[in-house]
Amino acid sequence: MYLKRYLTSISKLVFISILVTSCTAAGFQEFQIYSQAYDAQYVQADLVLQAVGSAEKSLRASIEPRSNPNSYFEPDYAAYYVDGVEPPQTAAIRASLKVIKSYNDAMIALASGENAKALSARISSLTVNVSTAITAVTSMGASVASTAPAAGLASTLLKQLKYLPFVTEAAAVASRESFRRDLIKSAPTVRAMLTTLRNEGTPVMYELMRRASGKSPSKANPRGLPDPAAQKLLAGWVLLLDKTNLALKTAADAAETGSQINLDTLNQASVELAVLAEQIRAANVKDKK
Repeated sequence: MYLKRYLTSISKLVFISILVTSCTAAGFQEFQIYSQAYDAQYVQADLVLQAVGSAEKSLRASIEPRSNPNSYFEPDYAAYYVDGVEPPQTAAIRASLKVIKSYNDAMIALASGENAKALSARISSLTVNVSTAITAVTSMGASVASTAPAAGLASTLLKQLKYLPFVTEAAAVASRESFRRDLIKSAPTVRAMLTTLRNEGTPVMYELMRRASGKSPSKANPRGLPDPAAQKLLAGWVLLLDKTNLALKTAADAAETGSQINLDTLNQASVELAVLAEQIRAANVKDKK
């Protein structure tokens, strides 16, 4: 069953590649395939954050009797009480990922030749998402899951978000070319954000899920216990983050030069990302049965 779905997914990518190649300019189809591959891996990120958000709220519920014995209303913890609203730490990580996705969407739109009005909307969306992420990351301290590693993660992400060139220069963008230069100049910082989420973010997320499940180190068990389900979920996402980082680099290179070699490399990286996303999706479905 999983092999069939895998082959069907790859067949769709090949079909789209052939279809778009037959009716569009060079470079367009590579970025469209990359866009679909990126969206496929983004689904895994959503599954991870759903699990992290649930763990963060569960952790809050377990410690509230001790941290708030008189049951006062605490405004800073409002997000924990509303269904459908993500708690601070989870919201900050999602907001950071949304910046990366909107950056990616803007780069694809630019390479695909969107008109000036549509491109202007991309710029506005990107800058708004950066502003939202800065606010969310700054608020991570209000999380009950706040720890020294979590504070370090927030500090790193905050610096990266504020360093992005288009944050300060977007208002001065006067042409597609200036926007293209700003996007390309921002690529290393966006890739650094992916690396930060991989190296600093996933350990923080794992410990949060482990604490919520009662397996973190304690006086009774100084070493704690492993959480295999959380490990597997995060491991799949780490593999996708690595592939995504590589694919984003090839996309930025292709957007900068437009050379056929870079476009071919982007196409290969996109297919590999899509294949891995499908493999991990199938593994997750199998684990739930």
